[in-house]
Amino acid sequence: MLAENLYGKVNPQYSERHNRRIKWHKQFGNERILHLMILPSVLCVILFSYFPMYGILAAFKRFSLFKGVLSSPWAKLYGFEHFADLFNAPDFGSIMRNTLVIAFLKLGLLSFPPIILAIILNEVKGVRFKKAAQTISYLPHFVSWVVVGGILFSLLAPMPNAPLNKLLLNLRLIGEPVDIINNTGAFWPLLLLSDMWKEAGWSSILYLAVIAGIDMELYEAIDIDGGGRWAKIRHVTWQSAKGTFIIMFILACGNIMNGMGETFEQCYVLGTAANRDVSMILDVYVLRVGIENGRYSFAAAAGLFKSVINLFLLLGANALSRRVTGKGLF
Repeated sequence: MLAENLYGKVNPQYSERHNRRIKWHKQFGNERILHLMILPSVLCVILFSYFPMYGILAAFKRFSLFKGVLSSPWAKLYGFEHFADLFNAPDFGSIMRNTLVIAFLKLGLLSFPPIILAIILNEVKGVRFKKAAQTISYLPHFVSWVVVGGILFSLLAPMPNAPLNKLLLNLRLIGEPVDIINNTGAFWPLLLLSDMWKEAGWSSILYLAVIAGIDMELYEAIDIDGGGRWAKIRHVTWQSAKGTFIIMFILACGNIMNGMGETFEQCYVLGTAANRDVSMILDVYVLRVGIENGRYSFAAAAGLFKSVINLFLLLGANALSRRVTGKGLF
């Protein structure tokens, strides 16, 4: 019952508060449990992602472990001393070339294998074979790049008794052992193939989940219209998974300056003195020159430079996607 005044009329102020309370409860009352569920994740993001952001100041200072970020003196050139050192480094041009070329190769060539694999697995009718294929394709993801690197060094070793060279020599395709890992011309294809072998199956899980949610009546409509399997893939499966593909592609664009995916681990494990001209990317350079030598301000400057470029690439890819396809991340 609404409160009434002395004259038996409804109090307008109480009525307005009551209506606002009912409206708020209808909009948000049923979602309180969902809000509580995401609260721990939001707190973790604030604690571990936003709170440490004051450390960006280290890029503009001569950071000292004993003085801390706030008490360390400012760097020269109005705080841009370390950025100038990064841009004027003798190897900066080749490092940026390696980082961008590897990233764009992965973006262009490794974005499609997961969705293609998901479509192929979806078309498999045998349940046992389908589960076995899924399991086999997922397993390489759980193998660390250190182990993968050891396997590759063993398989591709430039010795006659190494598996690959032994096979090629027995087939008489080569006259002497070849050194693939230290070959600068073969290093980038090696990165692409090893990354696809390791991550394509795991990345296909998301697309398989999307495809599993497709209404079967859409496929039945294709059958009624006389369409075959290719028509179903083109007009139903791909159209349903296209939105997810675009979102994953946009997110990948925001990771270009990192070399895409786990490129750091690949280049760090497989990189040698002989292939340094093609294996030295920005993240590896920051580790070698910045962290290992105690130049923490220099490493922070390089990290900030990467983050700013990645942000603009992400925004640009999202804007381009909205303009071309009408779909975007935000």
